[in-house]
Amino acid sequence: MNDRAQAFLSRLREWWKSQPSSKKFRLGGLAALGIALLVAGWAVVTSPDWQPLYTNLNARTAGQITAQLNTMKIPYQLTQGGSTVEVPKKDVNQVRVSLADQNIPSTSVGLPSNSLAFSLGETSQEIQLTQLADLEATLEATINSINGIRSSRVLINQPSPSLFGETQSSATASVFVDLAPGASLSPGQVRGIMNLVAHSVSGLNVNQVSVVDQAGTVLSAGVLNNTAAASVSGMSGAELSAERQVSSQIRNNVQSMLSQVLGPGNAVVQVSAILNFNHSTVHSVQYGHSVLSSKQVQTKTSTGSTPPSTPVGTAGNTPTVTTSTAPSSSKSSSQTTISNYKVGSTTTDETVPAGQIQRLTVAVVVDKKLSAAETRQLKSLVANAAGVNLKAGDQLTVVGMPFNRTAVSQAVAAMQKAQRAQSIRQAVLVALAAAALLVVILLIRRTLKNRPAPEVPVMTLPTAVGAQEDFQEPMSVAELLNEMRAAKEPTISDQARQRLDEMAKNDPETAARLLKAWMEDES
Repeated sequence: MNDRAQAFLSRLREWWKSQPSSKKFRLGGLAALGIALLVAGWAVVTSPDWQPLYTNLNARTAGQITAQLNTMKIPYQLTQGGSTVEVPKKDVNQVRVSLADQNIPSTSVGLPSNSLAFSLGETSQEIQLTQLADLEATLEATINSINGIRSSRVLINQPSPSLFGETQSSATASVFVDLAPGASLSPGQVRGIMNLVAHSVSGLNVNQVSVVDQAGTVLSAGVLNNTAAASVSGMSGAELSAERQVSSQIRNNVQSMLSQVLGPGNAVVQVSAILNFNHSTVHSVQYGHSVLSSKQVQTKTSTGSTPPSTPVGTAGNTPTVTTSTAPSSSKSSSQTTISNYKVGSTTTDETVPAGQIQRLTVAVVVDKKLSAAETRQLKSLVANAAGVNLKAGDQLTVVGMPFNRTAVSQAVAAMQKAQRAQSIRQAVLVALAAAALLVVILLIRRTLKNRPAPEVPVMTLPTAVGAQEDFQEPMSVAELLNEMRAAKEPTISDQARQRLDEMAKNDPETAARLLKAWMEDES
């Protein structure tokens, strides 16, 4: 195979050297054109389709957006002097929602418009309504890209400027979202939708944006109520964010463990953590065993006498003979023991920092029916993974029931449809590039086919017998034959035959061409 390739390359080099310069120039131009078409086709297939993310940006807002895009590792480019940020078309909607969730941009900006051409007879009010309708359609396409939202509708009420500088009402907006079965929006996603709409309309406040789902639930009310409750209770946004982060971290840990045990997508975990942000100091004293340190024994002795006594009663009033009685004496003693004990004690002062988990609630749903033994095992597993303390008031619930896979099937079907469309587009581009290459090859082949034939060397015929030596004009075949017939000398034909035989032996190609020329002249 290597020898064949080398032989082919050598023949190709020899052929290229044999071509004139003009033909080499044409072939080089065709080859360069084919390579350029291939490179252009590949660039079209692989290069991202840029689409404006935001327009009419000032330098500060553009810097905030590009800094966040760098953090998110999203490619971008700045156009129109840095006032427009463009990102790949497939990332536009998701990037807008992600930026709006982080309150970026923090001021009103412009969204790219799809209908920029207006008729000559339209009034300014009609142009404003057209632009507003286009803005609503752009916001709807962006909101529809959020996971769990099947469709949405955005309505913006932007009052017309009042005359004579009178006070006018502020702008308002309402967003209707049709959620997929079993799907729900987190407070962060609802807040992101509100920020996205508010920052896209001039003079629109975030509190003036209402978000409603297909069940009639005002989703934005929960976000506003949480903010109001936080301000009333004294909790800051950082404290609420800390609770969400702790809940999310515990949920991710439990979800990761159950995905390894039950398989991906077979369990759903929800965690609600309540943190204690109060700083406190605990003072505790711990006593040990008593030890006898000292002992005192006191003894007391006393001595006394009893005087004579007269009996009480009528007998005392009866005169009797007086006799004398000697007094009696008594002696007593007492003993007291005093023992002194010492008890060891340990005093501890502990400062409890803010942010400890005060109460934890964990709910787990598994995509199958569970037996009593399986439920106990999962409860024990989840309790250890999440740090649930049932004695402290934490709650843990594990339920087994089949999931509703309708939304997942619809999402998979939509993703497959989008992938097929992308594959068809790439196939069409590849086919166009192949067709362009085929055209170049056909042009090259046609050029090679129409190249001029190599020039035939001019052959001089033998001069007639008896002609002068200085006569160099070639003779035609007819003249030679006529002269041979006129001379009728056999020596002339013998000489001509001899010359032809020598020419056929020494240069057969030239002899063949000469015979062909003679035949054409004869015809």
